Amino acid sequence: MTSLSVAMIAVSIFLVGAFFLVAESLRGVVETVREETAVTVFLNPTATEADRADLTRVANESRLVGKVRFVSADEARARFSTWWKSLASAARALSTNPFPASMELDLTKDAPGSAALPGFLKNLAAHRAAEEVQYDVDWIRRLRGAVALARSGGYVLAVLLALGAAFTIANVVRLTILLHRDEIEILRLVGAPELLIRGPFLLGGLAQGLLGGVVAVGALALFYKLLLAWVASTENALLSVFFFRFLPPSTSVTLILGGLAAGLLGGAIAVRRKNLES
Repeated sequence: MTSLSVAMIAVSIFLVGAFFLVAESLRGVVETVREETAVTVFLNPTATEADRADLTRVANESRLVGKVRFVSADEARARFSTWWKSLASAARALSTNPFPASMELDLTKDAPGSAALPGFLKNLAAHRAAEEVQYDVDWIRRLRGAVALARSGGYVLAVLLALGAAFTIANVVRLTILLHRDEIEILRLVGAPELLIRGPFLLGGLAQGLLGGVVAVGALALFYKLLLAWVASTENALLSVFFFRFLPPSTSVTLILGGLAAGLLGGAIAVRRKNLES
């Protein structure tokens, strides 16, 4: 039964940790991508120096752009290798460079709310040097919302699963109390303090909670390493985006403390006086 309660806590904390792992990975994507005020123009392979110069002129004359940067295809591949380290070797192994050259336009502070911005973006897309225009503000905001939703869902799930794990521990400790009720009666007859009677059962609940939390965090770390190895073997850039960052130490410690809290709650429920006197 003790193994069952430890497994229950481990599974509960593992599921909560999985929510936080997804949220952490999504947050890493948000931090890696460019700021909301950046527009990226991917250049047509046939674009000449004159075309790039004309595109720069259009950007500067719009008064919506504060700075223009040219990113060559080689620089784009180097960035990819820096941002997605797990796929860096795969990017270097390609015989040709699949990354296009681009121009990055840093918008001015007021540009995102300007009524002229949609028309400016259309003009960029219609320019002969442009193959595609990317403005990430909408999907970055949606991604941030997904991060907040995943974290909120993790907190709600943590409370529900912690309560379930606590009651599992309470039942295990209650069975232990029933097995030792004769010893408890003897301790009461000789005037033993309540701390001496209840303490071992509370410690048992804490130990189960601690062990379950440690097992869960260890399982999460193993799952993460196996997942990274699988993603690297598939050479899928999209999967690499979403699974590249493990939980920070503070979150891992919080998960273990959550197991301790569940164990303490379960032990406290089990050692109520009516259970000890039944």
